Amino acid sequence: MYEEAEKVWVPEMVKLMKETKEPFINVIYDCDPLEQIVWDNVVLVGDAAHPITPHSSRSTNLAILDAAVLGKCLEKRGAENLHSALGEFQSIRLPVVSKQVLHSRYVGRIKQGLVLSDHNPFDPMIAKPEECQILLQRSVPFLGDAPSILL
Repeated sequence: MYEEAEKVWVPEMVKLMKETKEPFINVIYDCDPLEQIVWDNVVLVGDAAHPITPHSSRSTNLAILDAAVLGKCLEKRGAENLHSALGEFQSIRLPVVSKQVLHSRYVGRIKQGLVLSDHNPFDPMIAKPEECQILLQRSVPFLGDAPSILL
Protein backbone atom coordinates (compact mmCIF):
# COMPACT_ATOMS: atom_id res chain seq x y z
CA MET A 1 0.00 0.00 0.00
CA TYR A 2 2.80 2.41 0.86
CA GLU A 3 4.63 1.72 -2.40
CA GLU A 4 1.47 2.43 -4.38
CA ALA A 5 0.79 5.53 -2.30
CA GLU A 6 4.24 6.91 -3.10
CA LYS A 7 3.42 6.63 -6.82
CA VAL A 8 0.09 8.42 -6.55
CA TRP A 9 -0.16 10.67 -3.50
CA VAL A 10 1.69 13.80 -2.47
CA PRO A 11 4.50 13.19 0.05
CA GLU A 12 2.49 14.67 2.92
CA MET A 13 -0.28 12.10 2.37
CA VAL A 14 2.20 9.21 2.23
CA LYS A 15 3.76 10.41 5.48
CA LEU A 16 0.33 10.62 7.10
CA MET A 17 -0.49 7.08 5.94
CA LYS A 18 2.76 5.71 7.33
CA GLU A 19 2.15 7.40 10.67
CA THR A 20 -1.43 6.15 10.92
CA LYS A 21 -1.78 3.04 13.09
CA GLU A 22 -4.40 1.34 10.87
CA PRO A 23 -4.59 3.20 7.55
CA PHE A 24 -7.21 2.40 4.97
CA ILE A 25 -7.95 3.75 1.55
CA ASN A 26 -11.44 4.74 0.50
CA VAL A 27 -11.34 4.58 -3.28
CA ILE A 28 -13.95 6.73 -5.01
CA TYR A 29 -15.19 5.75 -8.44
CA ASP A 30 -17.45 7.76 -10.65
CA CYS A 31 -18.81 7.62 -14.15
CA ASP A 32 -19.76 10.08 -16.83
CA PRO A 33 -23.17 11.69 -16.50
CA LEU A 34 -25.93 9.61 -18.03
CA GLU A 35 -27.41 10.69 -21.34
CA GLN A 36 -30.90 9.91 -20.10
CA ILE A 37 -32.59 9.05 -16.83
CA VAL A 38 -35.97 7.94 -18.18
CA TRP A 39 -36.75 4.84 -20.22
CA ASP A 40 -40.43 4.19 -20.95
CA ASN A 41 -41.95 3.91 -17.45
CA VAL A 42 -38.62 3.54 -15.64
CA VAL A 43 -37.10 6.58 -13.94
CA LEU A 44 -33.74 6.79 -12.22
CA VAL A 45 -33.45 9.17 -9.27
CA GLY A 46 -30.83 9.81 -6.62
CA ASP A 47 -27.41 8.23 -6.91
CA ALA A 48 -28.66 5.85 -9.60
CA ALA A 49 -29.36 8.86 -11.83
CA HIS A 50 -26.29 10.89 -10.94
CA PRO A 51 -23.44 9.06 -9.24
CA ILE A 52 -21.79 12.14 -7.80
CA THR A 53 -18.54 11.94 -5.86
CA PRO A 54 -18.56 13.28 -2.29
CA HIS A 55 -16.41 16.28 -3.20
CA SER A 56 -19.42 18.57 -3.63
CA SER A 57 -21.70 17.18 -0.90
CA ARG A 58 -24.72 17.05 -3.19
CA SER A 59 -25.93 13.44 -3.20
CA THR A 60 -28.82 13.63 -0.72
CA ASN A 61 -29.88 17.09 -1.88
CA LEU A 62 -30.03 15.91 -5.48
CA ALA A 63 -32.14 12.89 -4.54
CA ILE A 64 -34.62 15.08 -2.64
CA LEU A 65 -34.89 17.47 -5.57
CA ASP A 66 -35.39 14.55 -7.96
CA ALA A 67 -38.31 13.30 -5.88
CA ALA A 68 -39.86 16.76 -5.57
CA VAL A 69 -39.57 17.52 -9.29
CA LEU A 70 -40.84 14.08 -10.29
CA GLY A 71 -43.83 14.51 -8.00
CA LYS A 72 -44.65 17.95 -9.42
CA CYS A 73 -44.32 16.72 -13.01
CA LEU A 74 -46.69 13.83 -12.31
CA GLU A 75 -49.10 16.13 -10.48
CA LYS A 76 -49.03 18.68 -13.30
CA ARG A 77 -49.46 16.22 -16.19
CA GLY A 78 -51.57 13.56 -14.51
CA ALA A 79 -51.30 9.79 -14.67
CA GLU A 80 -52.90 9.71 -18.11
CA ASN A 81 -49.92 11.65 -19.47
CA LEU A 82 -47.19 9.63 -17.77
CA HIS A 83 -44.72 9.71 -20.67
CA SER A 84 -45.09 13.48 -20.98
CA ALA A 85 -44.53 13.92 -17.24
CA LEU A 86 -41.44 11.74 -17.29
CA GLY A 87 -40.10 13.58 -20.33
CA GLU A 88 -40.55 16.88 -18.53
CA PHE A 89 -38.82 15.47 -15.43
CA GLN A 90 -35.84 14.39 -17.52
CA SER A 91 -35.64 17.74 -19.33
CA ILE A 92 -35.57 19.59 -16.00
CA ARG A 93 -33.19 17.39 -14.03
CA LEU A 94 -30.72 15.97 -16.56
CA PRO A 95 -28.89 19.22 -17.45
CA VAL A 96 -28.54 20.17 -13.77
CA VAL A 97 -27.33 16.85 -12.44
CA SER A 98 -24.97 16.34 -15.39
CA LYS A 99 -23.18 19.61 -14.66
CA GLN A 100 -23.04 18.85 -10.95
CA VAL A 101 -21.57 15.38 -11.51
CA LEU A 102 -18.85 16.83 -13.75
CA HIS A 103 -18.17 19.67 -11.31
CA SER A 104 -17.79 17.22 -8.42
CA ARG A 105 -15.35 15.13 -10.44
CA TYR A 106 -13.34 18.24 -11.35
CA VAL A 107 -13.19 19.44 -7.74
CA GLY A 108 -12.16 15.97 -6.63
CA ARG A 109 -9.28 15.97 -9.06
CA ILE A 110 -8.18 19.40 -7.88
CA LYS A 111 -8.35 18.33 -4.21
CA GLN A 112 -6.24 15.29 -5.00
CA GLY A 113 -3.58 17.47 -6.62
CA LEU A 114 -3.96 15.82 -10.01
CA VAL A 115 -2.80 17.53 -13.17
CA LEU A 116 -5.71 18.82 -15.24
CA SER A 117 -5.63 20.06 -18.80
CA ASP A 118 -6.81 23.54 -17.73
CA HIS A 119 -5.41 23.73 -14.22
CA ASN A 120 -2.02 23.33 -12.55
CA PRO A 121 -1.91 20.90 -9.65
CA PHE A 122 -3.50 22.52 -6.62
CA ASP A 123 -1.11 23.36 -3.82
CA PRO A 124 -2.92 24.71 -0.76
CA MET A 125 0.31 26.21 0.53
CA ILE A 126 0.64 28.65 -2.38
CA ALA A 127 -2.90 28.83 -3.80
CA LYS A 128 -4.34 32.30 -4.29
CA PRO A 129 -7.80 33.01 -2.86
CA GLU A 130 -9.35 33.09 -6.35
CA GLU A 131 -7.90 29.63 -7.05
CA CYS A 132 -9.67 28.31 -3.95
CA GLN A 133 -13.09 29.59 -5.04
CA ILE A 134 -13.78 26.50 -7.20
CA LEU A 135 -13.46 24.34 -4.08
CA LEU A 136 -16.20 26.16 -2.20
CA GLN A 137 -19.67 24.67 -1.98
CA ARG A 138 -21.19 27.81 -3.45
CA SER A 139 -19.30 27.20 -6.71
CA VAL A 140 -21.40 24.10 -7.50
CA PRO A 141 -23.47 24.77 -10.64
CA PHE A 142 -27.15 25.44 -9.92
CA LEU A 143 -26.53 25.26 -6.16
CA GLY A 144 -28.89 28.10 -5.29
CA ASP A 145 -31.38 27.47 -8.08
CA ALA A 146 -34.73 25.89 -7.34
CA PRO A 147 -36.34 24.14 -10.31
CA SER A 148 -39.04 26.48 -11.64
CA ILE A 149 -41.66 23.74 -11.40
CA LEU A 150 -41.26 23.87 -7.61
CA LEU A 151 -41.83 27.62 -7.33
